[in-house]
Amino acid sequence: MTVLKPQFSPLFPIPFGYVNFGESFRELNKNIIKDIEFEKENSKGKTKTFTKNSSGWQSNQGMETRYKSFKELSDSIFRNAIPILFESGVSQNEVLSIGSLWANMIYAPGGFSIPHLHGSGRTIWTGVYYPKGLSEEENLDNFDNKKYLGYGIPNNVHGALVCKDPNICKRIVKFKTDHQKYYGHNFSIIPRESLLVLFPAWMEHFVTPTIDNKKRYSISFAINVQYDAESIIINKSEVVKCKNQQ
Repeated sequence: MTVLKPQFSPLFPIPFGYVNFGESFRELNKNIIKDIEFEKENSKGKTKTFTKNSSGWQSNQGMETRYKSFKELSDSIFRNAIPILFESGVSQNEVLSIGSLWANMIYAPGGFSIPHLHGSGRTIWTGVYYPKGLSEEENLDNFDNKKYLGYGIPNNVHGALVCKDPNICKRIVKFKTDHQKYYGHNFSIIPRESLLVLFPAWMEHFVTPTIDNKKRYSISFAINVQYDAESIIINKSEVVKCKNQQ
C-alpha cells in the first residue's frame, strides 16, 4: 500500500525584517530626538501623511544631509537591511542604496497617519525606526519580539504601526484558527526604542490614533534599486525600434 505524505507549502509569503539596536543606540536616540525637535521648530514640514490632522508633523526628506545623528542612523539601517533583503530573495548582484530619511512626530491626542505607502518606481523596501518607544525600557538589549510584534490590532495600545495584508479576500472569510500566520490580515508593531522594522514598499500601513500627550517619534526611509542608466537608454531605443517596425 502506498503511503501518502501530504505536503504543505505557503504561497505568496510577505517578507518582513526587524533589528533591535539595543543599548548601543541609547545615546544616538537622544541626539536624534533632539535634532527632530530642532527641525520641527525651525522648518516647515511637507503636507504629507502625518500632517492630515492637527496632532502630527512630518519633516522634509534628507534629514541625513542636515544632521550627524541621522547620517549615522542611515548608515546603520542600510548595513543591517541588506542581509534581510538578500534573505527575501533580492539578488546579491543588485546595486542598492538607501534613500532620504524623514522624521515623523505625533505630539497631541488624536494623532494618526492614514493608510499609505513609501516610495515608488525604484523603491523596493522601506521601514520605520523608533528612537523612543511608547514606554521606557530599563535594558534595551532585552527584546521580546512577541511583546512588540504580532497579528491583529491591539485594543489596549494606541499609536501602533499596522501593516495591512494586500489580500483583502482574507477579510471576508470567517473561521476559527489556531494561529494567524497565514490568515491574519493585519500585523502590528508597537513602537519600542531602538527597534527597526523593514518591509516591502508595496506594503500599505498606517498608525492608529494616540490618546495622550506623549510624543511619538519615528523615522522613515526608502531602500532603492540603482538603475543602470546605459541599459535604460538601450532599452528605450529598442522600444522605439520595435514601434517603427510595426
